[in-house]
Amino acid sequence: MTDAEQRNTANRTPLLSKLLPEPGPGRLLVLCTAVASLGNGLYMTGGAVYFVRVVNLTPGQVGIGLSAAGVIALLLGVPIGYLADRFGPRGMTAALALCKAAMLISAVFVQSFTTYLVIAALLGAAEQGGHVARGALVSGVMGREGRVKLSAYMRSVFNGGFAIASLAAGLVIAVDSPDLYLSLFWGNAAAMALVATLYMRLPHVPRQPRQPRPKRSPSAVRDLPYITVAQVSGLARIGPTALALGLPLWLVTHTEAPRALAAWLMLVNTLMVVFLQVYVARGADTVPGASRLQRWTFLVLAVACIVAGCSAGLPGWAAASVLVIATVFFTFGEIWGEAARWGLRYELAPDNAQGQYGGVFATGDALAVIAGPALVTTLPDRFGLAGWLSLAALFTVSLAVAGPAVRWAARTRIPATEESNLQGATPATTPRK
Repeated sequence: MTDAEQRNTANRTPLLSKLLPEPGPGRLLVLCTAVASLGNGLYMTGGAVYFVRVVNLTPGQVGIGLSAAGVIALLLGVPIGYLADRFGPRGMTAALALCKAAMLISAVFVQSFTTYLVIAALLGAAEQGGHVARGALVSGVMGREGRVKLSAYMRSVFNGGFAIASLAAGLVIAVDSPDLYLSLFWGNAAAMALVATLYMRLPHVPRQPRQPRPKRSPSAVRDLPYITVAQVSGLARIGPTALALGLPLWLVTHTEAPRALAAWLMLVNTLMVVFLQVYVARGADTVPGASRLQRWTFLVLAVACIVAGCSAGLPGWAAASVLVIATVFFTFGEIWGEAARWGLRYELAPDNAQGQYGGVFATGDALAVIAGPALVTTLPDRFGLAGWLSLAALFTVSLAVAGPAVRWAARTRIPATEESNLQGATPATTPRK
């Protein structure tokens, strides 16, 4: 390499290091995320429109299918996580990506609400199961030192790719052609097939053999402190729902702000996530660091709700300014909350059961998935500022219980050295029996 080439490489390295992890398995996982985000952005933006415009389902039927998919995905998270531990997370993650591709191809042939309901449920199970298995894969490939930081890189890239694909899907919706709608399904299916192939190029993560009954670790579904942390952490995901669903509806129906601002608010959110998620995740790779970020999460979400509620009755320019400020607060709550979730989800789980513990942690999303949309739309719409204050109160209560819940879970972990002496293994932490 010439001196000029070396100087050019040196100049590019700092910028590249901010956008991507170091070359190796981590960068390949980010590439998988980028491909998946493009496919998901195409389908999620245009899929619902296709079922309404082409298949002639009602919006209500589409919503029922999405809700059913969310519930079934939550129920199957733990079994899928167990299988990821038992048979290896790499193969399980790739298999679920192929299952998702198969369901997307099957969705092309949906002609009735019944078949749509079945396909939507299976697609949701494959999607959520893939998240659980991939979490175990990230932990196995990157180890304790790199898994939280890589999760931040993956989320940053996913948001950027999803936004780009959503814009492309918007053009398809504008044309409103059945053939173009179907291209969204085929494009996402092709992306999932490619992602499955890329996953199999990652290093092999050994499966966890079935332990003899006397040495078997406690089941994640009986680890009450961990379950409690999961449920509290899941409440933070009501914040992104409030931003994506509640705030636009509030803007249109209760404020004088320009309606077009709704799209710009989501752009602000996307850019903040893309450029700040990795930076914000620093320090979340320990239980104390993640717990501190979680407390900041609930505090800033409570403030965001109060600020959003104050936008009613203001002149258009003032309401718009207040809503931008609320969006910034909501977004900080989102990126802090996700970083805290990764730290707590990984660090409080034993390394030999990351799959099943990840499945249990995902059950904490139940309230946000099932009740979140209703809460963030109904309360502000019916009660105005008082409705936003009710949401702020929910986050304030979450703030009060978050710290004690994490401390309880941390006290019930067995340190790695003690567990190693007990079982001849080297997991990070294991629940006390």
